[in-house]
Amino acid sequence: MTASPGLQAEDRPDFERALHQALRTAEIREALGRSGSSGGTDIQRLRSQALVESEAIATAAAPEYAAYLRQRAAAAAAASTAPGPSAAAVSAAPTAPTASAVRAAPFTTAGGRGLLPALAVLTPALAGASAAAFLLLGGLLRLSGSQRETADALLTAGLTSATIAAVTLAAGMVCLVVTAVRHRSSPPDRQPRPHRRPHAHPHPHPHPHPHPPSGSQPPYAWRRDDAAVATARDAWLRALLHRGILPFLRERLKMSHTLSRTSQKSEKGST
Repeated sequence: MTASPGLQAEDRPDFERALHQALRTAEIREALGRSGSSGGTDIQRLRSQALVESEAIATAAAPEYAAYLRQRAAAAAAASTAPGPSAAAVSAAPTAPTASAVRAAPFTTAGGRGLLPALAVLTPALAGASAAAFLLLGGLLRLSGSQRETADALLTAGLTSATIAAVTLAAGMVCLVVTAVRHRSSPPDRQPRPHRRPHAHPHPHPHPHPHPPSGSQPPYAWRRDDAAVATARDAWLRALLHRGILPFLRERLKMSHTLSRTSQKSEKGST
């Protein structure tokens, strides 16, 4: 016959919650009221006594606790020995582009295209400014009557610059219109939305279940193991409450009531 497993440290919070539930039951409250000790001091005294005798109380539910420990160990072993993702799948997975590559992409792919719009904007402006300067200087020199040849050359350069400005401005407007029409005619790229699976029905058990590690095992396996652990835990807590904690509290209250009656009789006899 094997010895009953001792209460592990990680299960003591469950023991304390079960004890708190037992102290709040109507039976214990009425028993405290009949004995005239329903104050917080007496409840704290019972709690302290139960915590001191926690190992002895837990032996009343030893079979259920052993089954709970077995289920928990089996679930932990299944989670630790489940196969992970293979190295080939990891190596074949597409890697995400780095931030530097993303930043450098517009310059490498659209470097040549970005030069033409810049020239289309700068050339008319520079040619127009040059034409205005040449025409102004040539006109002033012609009005003054000196350096007639220089004035004619400046006027010719101004007219040439004005022609270049007009031609490049017209070409830029045509390119702008063509680009606008092209963007309007081509629909924007739409990425396909990922297919969403319908939400699964919530598990009937009230205790929340932790999510399994990614790629560890099929969903039905970890849900089944976790449900078995939760069921074994509930069975242990019920047995601990009804066969361990409540009988211990009843016995302590009975002893306290007997001692109080004995002390009252002794006081009456002495008087």
